[in-house]
Amino acid sequence: MSDSRISDYVEEVKKDPSRLFTDLTLFVTNNWLLIIGIYIYYKLADNFFSQSLALLQEGQNGVPFYYNYIVALTNPAIQILSFWLPILFTGLTFSGIYYISKGSFNPSQSDRNSQLVFAVACVPFLMYFILQLLYLNQVDKSWYFGLEYMDEDSGFQLSNDWPWDTELQDSRWTFYFVGISNAARVVLLSIVLSTIVGTFFGVARLSTNLVLSKMAEAYVEFFRNMPLVVQLFFWLTILGDILPRHDEMWIYWDWFYISNRTIMFPRIILDSTLFLSLAVLTFIGFKLYTNNLDKDGVDDSAEGLRQRMYLWLGTLTIFSIFLKLAFTLEQPELVKENPRSYATWDFDGGEEISVPFFAMMIGLTIYTSVQIAEIVRGSIQSLPRGQVEAAISLGLSPFQRLRLVILPQALRSMIPPMNNQYLNCWKNSSLALIISFSDHFAVTMTIVNNAGQAVPAFIMLLVTYQIGSMLISAIMNYLNSRVTSVKI
Repeated sequence: MSDSRISDYVEEVKKDPSRLFTDLTLFVTNNWLLIIGIYIYYKLADNFFSQSLALLQEGQNGVPFYYNYIVALTNPAIQILSFWLPILFTGLTFSGIYYISKGSFNPSQSDRNSQLVFAVACVPFLMYFILQLLYLNQVDKSWYFGLEYMDEDSGFQLSNDWPWDTELQDSRWTFYFVGISNAARVVLLSIVLSTIVGTFFGVARLSTNLVLSKMAEAYVEFFRNMPLVVQLFFWLTILGDILPRHDEMWIYWDWFYISNRTIMFPRIILDSTLFLSLAVLTFIGFKLYTNNLDKDGVDDSAEGLRQRMYLWLGTLTIFSIFLKLAFTLEQPELVKENPRSYATWDFDGGEEISVPFFAMMIGLTIYTSVQIAEIVRGSIQSLPRGQVEAAISLGLSPFQRLRLVILPQALRSMIPPMNNQYLNCWKNSSLALIISFSDHFAVTMTIVNNAGQAVPAFIMLLVTYQIGSMLISAIMNYLNSRVTSVKI
């Protein structure tokens, strides 16, 4: 507002003093949200600046006592800065917001100005966060960020270390990597199974068969509304009741031992060189024959599908013969150290899968599959009806319409939400702790109780979850780019 406009407004207020009250009331009414924001930001900035400056005081209670390169402040300086800094940054932040809202900028200028205002607004919080971390790192041993403690002996044992053999003397790193392996196995298997099951029930919900459609709807509605933690307890209890006790275990041909404590099966010993050689030869032969079949284009007729089925059966038969040559099986042997007490029975050789692993896999698979079923159903229903009518006019069978027309187009809208469900499956695996399955979250909690290093342990856990999530996202984003590369 220019000087002349200000002086004119002052003269008007002198003539009519109620004008000032009216204008103030109108301003508050039109900008009440901004005023509330200014007040909240000021109170937060005042609180964070006060605590941050208290850490910069002279003496052993301040951060400068431990870090000589940080300037120490006297008490009068802290009092002055505690008063003026919140006012300064509140003014800068909201004057910047007002400037951006009233100005006319191109997109790049608007983005730059918004980022600058955001950076200024974050100064009080970043200052407190950094100084508090520096202080706690020196005075509280639990905030030490080193990982040397992970090289020490674990001090505990795992009940689910398959396929590894861990010892009490192994380092904590070994146990943590075993936990990652356990989580990755159960999540990858659950993702594959939930995709298959979810796609089936999503398509079944759209079936004209009333019985099939209602059964699929009942499956989805029942398990979608049941919390995952309840499902995990439910499946663990069911498996514990169905499977026999360890002293009454089911034994099949002395190769498989099944009980409610463990499931033993033969260990596969692989000749990697021979296996890779045979696998490469099988793949080359399959590729050459497929190229020969498709030299005139993909044959989707009944005869073409029959030939392709025979090709798969033949390839699987040949590959099975190759597997027999490249693999050997190690039979598990039941060792009875004390036949009167089944708790001392053990196995020599073979591989072991625990009951909590199966409970975790079933729970994650069912819980994720019902979400995927709804995604599949919604994606199929979003397709234009003309696509299905065109497939019918070409004489395609229902299975061919689904495989060649409906699902390929529905994938364009299915993959992004399915990516979210796969990420949820990875993060939901942390509930393995409640059913005593040793994933990396459960191992981390044990390490925290054992070593007392909570902060670095949880930072390491956070990084692990971030890496796993980014890997899943990268794979799904690649698939999405392939699916959407062709414009419709």
